[in-house]
This record gives sequence, C-alpha cells and structure tokens, in this order.
Amino acid sequence: MAKLIMAWSKVKLEVGKTGADDAMATDLFELGVIKDKSTTLSSEDGDTLEAKATGGVVVASEESEPVLTVETTIMEQPFEIRKKLGGATVDDDGELVVNSNIIDDDYSFRLTPKNAGAMGIKARKAHLSIRPAYSEEEGNSTVVTLKILQCEDDELYRMFKVAAPATPETPETPETPETPETPASE
Repeated sequence: MAKLIMAWSKVKLEVGKTGADDAMATDLFELGVIKDKSTTLSSEDGDTLEAKATGGVVVASEESEPVLTVETTIMEQPFEIRKKLGGATVDDDGELVVNSNIIDDDYSFRLTPKNAGAMGIKARKAHLSIRPAYSEEEGNSTVVTLKILQCEDDELYRMFKVAAPATPETPETPETPETPETPASE
C-alpha cells in the first residue's frame, strides 16, 4: 500500500481578484499570518426540494450543490493587506480607516498544505467576507471566509497535489585528469 500523505499541519492561503470570465486570479497574495489550527474546509448541504403526494408520500426530490466554505483566522493582519481587500484605506497618520467590512469583488483562492504530495484546493471564484475580532488573550485578528461560487462554465473548484520543492541542480563534478599510463614492463 502506498504511503498516505496528509494535508494537515501548516497551510498557505493565497487570494486574488477573480479575472474576466471567471478566470483564476493571476496575482495571488497571502493574507498574513494564519492562526494555528484555524483553517477549515467545510460543506453544508444544499437546498432540498420535495414534492409530496397525499399522505405525505415523497414522489420527487431534488438537491442543490452543497456549499463549500474555507475559513481561517489571520493574526494582526497588516493594514496594507486589509486595504488591498477593499473597504478600507490608510490615512496620512498611518491609521486604517474602515468604511465597510463587506467585500464586493469575487476572489480566487489557493489553499496549499505544506506536505509534498498532499492535496490542496483552489477555486477561481469565491465570495470573500471578513469579520474583525479581538481578545485580550489573542490580540487583533481577522476571520476570513471564502464561500466557493460556481463559475459560468459550471466549475466549482479543483484539487491538486502539492509538488515537491525544487532541488538545486547538482554541480557538475570536475573531470578527473587522466593519469598517464605506466609503461608495461618488458
């Protein structure tokens, strides 16, 4: 049996504005330092429609796609990253001025686990929402939620295997100079 490679432990979450025609963002950036064990991918059942005949007998049923959501907590998110998401500016005094916590644009994301061979997930189109938080124990944080949306071509998301890190090429070993042959004894 092949070794099971788990997608646990440290992860990297990158986001960027979805391109034209639901294209994957070309400029992905990290949201900041992710709080340990805060990143989850969850699914919620889609809506179910049922038609019932007399006596409550179900005669037809249809279920919509489940809703997939990635959620994580960013610790002490830098102002520049918060500004990049929209709804906020940095004023002349260096203070973050928040006008809205609602992010209007669609975002692409890539969630990459650290283990080579593990499976990551990426989506071309998601609704990004943020909720600021604070506690005396943990300081400032931003809870980021990405709800995967269906693209016009019906794609929801893709799973990928994390590639092994590139290794530097081994330098060529210098050729060993040939030693002159010793003459054969007569």
